[in-house]
Amino acid sequence: MKTIVHIDLNAFFAQCELLSDPTLKGKPIAIAYDSKRSVLSTASYEARAFGVNSAMPVSTAKRLCKNLVIIPPHFELYSYHSKHFFSYLKKRYPILEQASIDECYIDMSDDIPMGKEQEYLFDLQMTLYRVTKLKCSIGCGANRFLAKMGSDMKKPLGLTILNQGNIPTLLWPLAISKMYGIGKKTAPKLMEAGVLTIGDLAHCEDPKVKKILGNNFEYFKGHAQGFGSDFIDNSAFDPKSMSSERTFQEDAFFEEGVEMIKKCCEEVCQELHKYHKKALSVGVKLRTPDFVTKSRRTSFSEPIDDVASLFAYAMKVFEQLYKDQPIRLIGVSIERVIDIEENKEDDHLIEQWNSQLEYGGKIIKASDIVKK
Repeated sequence: MKTIVHIDLNAFFAQCELLSDPTLKGKPIAIAYDSKRSVLSTASYEARAFGVNSAMPVSTAKRLCKNLVIIPPHFELYSYHSKHFFSYLKKRYPILEQASIDECYIDMSDDIPMGKEQEYLFDLQMTLYRVTKLKCSIGCGANRFLAKMGSDMKKPLGLTILNQGNIPTLLWPLAISKMYGIGKKTAPKLMEAGVLTIGDLAHCEDPKVKKILGNNFEYFKGHAQGFGSDFIDNSAFDPKSMSSERTFQEDAFFEEGVEMIKKCCEEVCQELHKYHKKALSVGVKLRTPDFVTKSRRTSFSEPIDDVASLFAYAMKVFEQLYKDQPIRLIGVSIERVIDIEENKEDDHLIEQWNSQLEYGGKIIKASDIVKK
């Protein structure tokens, strides 16, 4: 049986802002663009005491907490602290999977002495805080699910170890909505069917519940019983998609939409360059004041990573979507990304084939024909 650990940085963006500006310590802060239509990326625990949470509209957060300090996001700052934090961990633990900018899974089967999980992980937690000045919560279990659920149970600076012995008392009493993987739309359906807690699902054989979860019924029931995958992918963090979006303070129209698409394309291209990637498609999302969302996507004949090209393609999509309606939110996303080296390998292969042709002629890519 393996020992899997999940480490989750607590209110990460807010912590980074505190490190950058210590005068914010003890104040309720939230990360968001300060407009009545924006939503919060995260909130400090001082703000959460007033009921302020991530994904909450800024206007609602301000009503709940009159002294709330709204700070615009500084993604380069967050990236810097994330890299520092996970680089330290990677030097100590080779089997580490970075799941996002602020969380990771680690296989510590060969690192933690049997029966010493609490002491070992508490020491690690304090060491991480001393070295990086960042607070984290840690969960530990025999698989990814238990580790993830453990890190969510106590925040900030929580430490929870889940095993078959304490699952009935620690995991099963939790509301089904707290179960990792059960979404906001599925949880109410399960509750209506009588599944109120994770324990209810662990012992469930109700056909109605099986219908709600479909082919995933056994998967989620297994998790509820404490079983799950213990595989950790320690390959480098490799984003498969990137996006940027903005909510307008007032209803926007075509010209404002164009300006915002340009900004979103610039931000997405920065991410492409950061991870040495190129894009093969781009999508544009529009949301109107009545919360109707439309999106469309187009593919490229050749990978791109420059703002001008991405903007040109995004504008074609935007012009197809836009019908003179007011815009509340606009976003640009790319889901098909490849390593720059992969593109170079294709070119090198074609060059190699051409060098071996005996009777003249030349192999070229279809995209080169289109360009000409």
